[in-house]
Amino acid sequence: MTLPSFSRLSTGFKMLLILTVALLPLGLIAIFASIESAQTARLRRADDARVTATEAARQLSIAIGHTSLDLRAVTARLDYAPMTRAARLAECRTSLADLRAAGKNHYEFAVLTIAGRLVCATPGFSGLPPTMPQELFATEVRLLPAIQRVQFEARSPGGGLFGVAEAPLETLETVTALPGRTIQHGIVLRHETAAITVRRLPAKTAIGPRLLVTSPVANGQVTLELVTNAVPIGVIELLLALLPILMWLAAAIIGWVVVDRLMIRPLLRLQSVVADYRPENGPMAVPHLTTPAREIRELGEAFRLVTERVALHESELAEGLLRQTKLTREVHHRVKNNLQVVASLISIHARGVDDPDVAAAYASIQRRVDALAVVHRNHFAEMEANRGVGLRALIGELAANLRATAAPNATHFAIRLDLITAFCTQDVAVPVAFLITEIVEVAMIADPRGTALIRLVPAAAPERATLSVAAAGLSTISEESNAPPERFLRVMEGLSRQLRTRLSVDTETGTYAIDISILPEPATDIV
Repeated sequence: MTLPSFSRLSTGFKMLLILTVALLPLGLIAIFASIESAQTARLRRADDARVTATEAARQLSIAIGHTSLDLRAVTARLDYAPMTRAARLAECRTSLADLRAAGKNHYEFAVLTIAGRLVCATPGFSGLPPTMPQELFATEVRLLPAIQRVQFEARSPGGGLFGVAEAPLETLETVTALPGRTIQHGIVLRHETAAITVRRLPAKTAIGPRLLVTSPVANGQVTLELVTNAVPIGVIELLLALLPILMWLAAAIIGWVVVDRLMIRPLLRLQSVVADYRPENGPMAVPHLTTPAREIRELGEAFRLVTERVALHESELAEGLLRQTKLTREVHHRVKNNLQVVASLISIHARGVDDPDVAAAYASIQRRVDALAVVHRNHFAEMEANRGVGLRALIGELAANLRATAAPNATHFAIRLDLITAFCTQDVAVPVAFLITEIVEVAMIADPRGTALIRLVPAAAPERATLSVAAAGLSTISEESNAPPERFLRVMEGLSRQLRTRLSVDTETGTYAIDISILPEPATDIV
């Protein structure tokens, strides 16, 4: 996982990962300990299985040996004792019945001659032809899988007779049963390709790997195979095997729950309150944080103290802004009054002169002072709304003042307006007022009975508008005749530079146009 991806995870999930990784070594140690314990248990189980198999094989060998000795004693008595054939038959039946009844385990017996002729047998004898032992005192054992019995023979010392014993499956299971052993196992007897299953491994213990142990029976004539589970697996064993993993996961989850409940959730509540805080609502109301972490509670109290200070500072700033607004309003008001006083003085002086040219000069100066006063008055009016100077009101008042201060021969000069609602800064409003005043004054001089059209329309660029002044009298001015005074041209160039744009002139229509910057429209709240 890369660092950016990890940083985008929630804090709770990060803590879960961190705790899981931190507890991983402990979990691995516990797993290794469980593996070692399981290995020890497997070795102990293997030793128990080996001892059990050896003991079962020994018990079976002892049972076969004892039964062979008893059977050999019967054949010896029948072989050596002089008696008639009928008496021998009666003695044989009596001896086998006594031998069968005397043993604590059930066996079937038969006595045969060396030639293989049956002398006598117990009722349950299978009748399968036995194999005569080659040695006198040897016991030969073989398996009969078809009838699930073990057959073994014992030859008489006299050599004339030999006895045969058959151990059924019930007897084999009883002999190989070890009461003191609690290990669950299965037993199979094998001899070459023949096999007899004495005891089956219970199906409910068939979970896990199997363990096979062998032990010889009757001097190796038969092999006893013991089958058991390598490790007994039950509910407790499964829990012990999974305990390290469960402890690892439980520790990580418990740690995450503790951190999430006692730290992260109180911090999230505090974050929500801080995010919703607004200075105008006063000090922040910190919720009751149910967490034992004293630092988090102190953090909430610190936020509350900070918001109190912010609210106090905001109040002081509001008071300072109010004082500053009043001061600025007073400054603009005084500047406007002073400009009006200057304009009045210029008007008084103009009325006191007899030279028309001097009076016209006074009137020209008065119009420019009036234009500047109009800018200050409109800026003062729009200051509280913080929208800048309203161009529509400014140009309308300028047009009224221009007509009011027009020369006597231009009293019928008409000014028409086509203006959009737009606002600009004072730095733009002052040159715009002077620009309109200069152009309209020149148009009045060129055609005192004409008409001027002042237009303000949106420009192609955003937050720009095109201001144009068109008059028929301006189209008659050319470089050859009635050229505008050089002062007018210098003023136009200076105002264009101040507005940081270029003034375009159409001499055929008498139109002067320039692009100016306007303020963006204020966003309106939609209810």
